[in-house]
Amino acid sequence: MPPPFRRFLIALACICLSRLAEAQPRVVWLSLEGSPKSAASGIVVSRIQALPPGEQARRWLVERLPKFSHQHDNASVARIEQLIADGRETYCYANALRTPQREANALFSEPVLHRLPSRVIIRADRQSLLSPHLNGRRQVQLRSLIDDPKLQGAVTSLRNYGPLIDPVLSAASGPQRVTHYDTPSRMLMARHIDWIISEPAALVGLVKNDPDLPRTPTRSFEVAGPAAAVVTYVMCGRTATGRQLVTALNRLMAKHADRPWEQPYVELLDSNERADLMRLRQQSPR
Repeated sequence: MPPPFRRFLIALACICLSRLAEAQPRVVWLSLEGSPKSAASGIVVSRIQALPPGEQARRWLVERLPKFSHQHDNASVARIEQLIADGRETYCYANALRTPQREANALFSEPVLHRLPSRVIIRADRQSLLSPHLNGRRQVQLRSLIDDPKLQGAVTSLRNYGPLIDPVLSAASGPQRVTHYDTPSRMLMARHIDWIISEPAALVGLVKNDPDLPRTPTRSFEVAGPAAAVVTYVMCGRTATGRQLVTALNRLMAKHADRPWEQPYVELLDSNERADLMRLRQQSPR
């Protein structure tokens, strides 16, 4: 093939690829600041928690939506909501809680992840001391636990735990046994405290990602009271591309009844936690 003709074919191919890329609807996926920003395959590596479950789910789903041009950036929660509401470009966030305020400015997919709500996580060697604070369903009566002088607990500073837990923390009577830390999980692993309130998967993910952290055995228990799974969704701006993506995403999820993008999260739970999650999922939106 003569060199001029070869150059012509190469140039033609470049033009075609460029026009194809331009024709693809563009979506900018936002993750919370501090999340990995580099591009990566959506392939999920079981039992290796290098990324948060929400990020792993996003990558699994994005890899299977090739008709869109996907880009990625990081932002704070406030910035994510601002960009999605702006509507001039299509921004999406793959691990969003659904609220009436957000629904006014954004489109939501079908549920992507179902997670356990925050639970009491106690050191296994202190587990027997928890018995007086359990009801007949082996759920923790939080007010009773907080007032127990034999056990020292901690929560994350400036965090909202929801209507089941926050009022109890605010109105706790008796000796104050709950300390506020920036990283109570690390204090638990170091055996400086007995229990924390957290999502079990968050603690396991922290341990998996930090080889220097002590491997202190723990157990988790539900907090007594009405409970439901924490459900997160893909949230996109109300643009034409946003509507196309949410529709395509819902079709994709409907084709995978086993929901493989949730598996990295499920694998972080023990057998009791998985059973609790299955029960709570049956009560959650589908």
